[in-house]
Amino acid sequence: MVYKLSSLLTLLLTVSALAQNARSVDPLLGVAGGGNTFPGPCLPFGMIKPGPDMGDNTGNAGWLPQSEINGFSQTHVSGTGGGDKYGNILIQPTTGKPMSAGNASPADNEQASAGYYHVTLTRYPIDVAITSARRTALYRFRYPAEVQRNMLFDVSHVLSAYAQNGEGQTVLHSAVHVLSPTEVTGSSTVTGGWNKQTTSYTVYFYAVTSKVATAWGTWLGKTMQAGTRIQAGGTSEPVGAWLTFPKTPDQANIKLKIAISFISEAQARQNALTEIHGFDFDSTRLEAVIAWNKALSTIQLEGANETDRKIFYTAVYHTMLMPVDRTGENPLWKSGEPYYDDFYTIWDTFRSSSPLLTLIAPERQAGIVRSLVDIYRHEGWLPDGRSGNFNGRTQGGSDAEFVLTDAYVKHLPGIDWNEAYKGMLHDAEDEPVDQVKEGRGGLPDWKHLHYLSIEGVDRPASKQMEYAANDFEIALMAKALHHEDAYQKYLQRSGYWNNLWDDKAEDGGFKGFIWPKHRDGTWKADFDALLEGSWGGDNYYEGNAWTYSTFVPQDVAGLIARCGGPEEFVKRLDAFFAVPGRYAVGNEPGFLSPYLYVWAGRQDRTAEQITQILAGSYHAGEDGLPGNDDSGAMSSWYAFGKMGFYPNAGQDIYIIGSPAFPEDSIHLSNGRTFIIEARDVSATNHFIASAEWNGKPYTKGWFRHEDIMRGGKLILKMSASPATWATGPLPPSASSDKPAN
Repeated sequence: MVYKLSSLLTLLLTVSALAQNARSVDPLLGVAGGGNTFPGPCLPFGMIKPGPDMGDNTGNAGWLPQSEINGFSQTHVSGTGGGDKYGNILIQPTTGKPMSAGNASPADNEQASAGYYHVTLTRYPIDVAITSARRTALYRFRYPAEVQRNMLFDVSHVLSAYAQNGEGQTVLHSAVHVLSPTEVTGSSTVTGGWNKQTTSYTVYFYAVTSKVATAWGTWLGKTMQAGTRIQAGGTSEPVGAWLTFPKTPDQANIKLKIAISFISEAQARQNALTEIHGFDFDSTRLEAVIAWNKALSTIQLEGANETDRKIFYTAVYHTMLMPVDRTGENPLWKSGEPYYDDFYTIWDTFRSSSPLLTLIAPERQAGIVRSLVDIYRHEGWLPDGRSGNFNGRTQGGSDAEFVLTDAYVKHLPGIDWNEAYKGMLHDAEDEPVDQVKEGRGGLPDWKHLHYLSIEGVDRPASKQMEYAANDFEIALMAKALHHEDAYQKYLQRSGYWNNLWDDKAEDGGFKGFIWPKHRDGTWKADFDALLEGSWGGDNYYEGNAWTYSTFVPQDVAGLIARCGGPEEFVKRLDAFFAVPGRYAVGNEPGFLSPYLYVWAGRQDRTAEQITQILAGSYHAGEDGLPGNDDSGAMSSWYAFGKMGFYPNAGQDIYIIGSPAFPEDSIHLSNGRTFIIEARDVSATNHFIASAEWNGKPYTKGWFRHEDIMRGGKLILKMSASPATWATGPLPPSASSDKPAN
């Protein structure tokens, strides 16, 4: 659709009328304070992500606080906390004499909304506005009067932090061609990055300007060559081009349309010509806003104030930035299946992001799952992390198992389940050549010792817990596909977490923790239960013994028994959340932990903890997230928490927490609506006094996916005092009940 708008005022009025949810989005929420979110414009799961690259070019999303803007590149990730990736094809508007380097400018009046980014480069000064389609960005540069106006294309630019850890990016080759006074094309081939890519990816681009340049040139290294049209260079030879536009007595608006492709320059040109017709900035922006509003409007809030709406809808927005839909842009193989890249990473997103998309965008999530299966079909492994068309890095277990089984038990359509099951079995049985890249390391220990030893694999304690949970997901899939022997085998393996439970380990007055163990069967000595680990090491990843001693999503009842029963388990959880340094909301392994009280019959404690954690850890503003957003993981956890329920990923059950809004509705893909009404809810009234579902009393602290899909209304009567209403059956666990499938 194309909208003819007479002015920006008309645009804003139209956006206000059509896009109640999209207008609540603040892309600058979470860019600072470790959130590392992407502030630029894009479409849901859009391939091009144009935005500012700042400072020393170490920001994984390009944005850095209190830094000058170097330019605007076309590819970014969002919310990742490791080293960098992308930052390809940097656009630099300047005035005066064009220079190949030293063009950074202080920034002022930075603004962002769904589908739109704006900033003023005060050095020149130039006003910059950006909007985008799926693979094409549209820039509007407002240059001052009576100056020489330049548009530079730094083709060899990348973001490249953490080079000392082998995570830096290296440009292998770059090329540029000034086709005409309005057209520039080229490519950049890059290796490396956070996922330690050993192959390379190539970004091709085609750019066209709304006005005709009067001069142009290229550069190689530091040498500027006026009048030249073609340039190419290797690893240590920066390559770029520029266009110069004439001086005029008035301000000049010059627009730039730039498209990218991972296939060819010709395809980049085709993307530019088909996605955005002409240079209508306002229409393109409006179409982006409407696309976002459609994506966000599957959830409707009633009774939320402006700040709450901003944080909530920005959270949902963040879950739709990655992975990236590159269907039709896969340079590695041709396939009739969807293709997604930038899984960054499934270890982060399987817990809450994937289940949220399954509820609010099931067709999209089905496409993502089909893509995972197709990657396995062509490359032999299900990825955990993937970027630049290259698998890596694996953070813990083979957590694609959660995503696949979650999709199966929630009946996502069009997925080859037999092929998916083969990929899961491959993860469980075959040792990878490079365990950081894909698969599970330490499988000989897992199969023969039934635990992961310090000598056998890095991060054995945390991987132990994930392998057991992964095997439970395989068991559920095997059961569903009528492989009874495999079901029994992997169900047994899902209990191996017990083999790293040390009943004698003690911390903070509590006994019994997941503890690292040597291959000879002895426990690690002199170990701190609060010690966390990252890559390498012989303990845990992004969590400590307290955290991982709660991560048994397949068998919470069994975990409670190991802790001494429900009463002792509740005391342990209370101590876990009460003492600083034990629980960290900014790391994903603890996402399920506040909801575990429900398995102990204390839904009121879940309501109390969730309310306190959300209130203390999330807020509006640039530093509004408690940690790396990790492709929307932190954000989706928040969204579920505020709606009042949370998934046990890989199963078909949801745990009731504490809804924050008087009413939230999910408009389901089957045409029905699921509503949670929280009567008398307030900051103090966060406990549930009683519940009814479709007019009948409801006494369980959980429900199933099929309950949601039938639609209807769950009414929760809220109170300022704890109440014992959830007296019905406890949620399923592997050791005490039929698993939820």
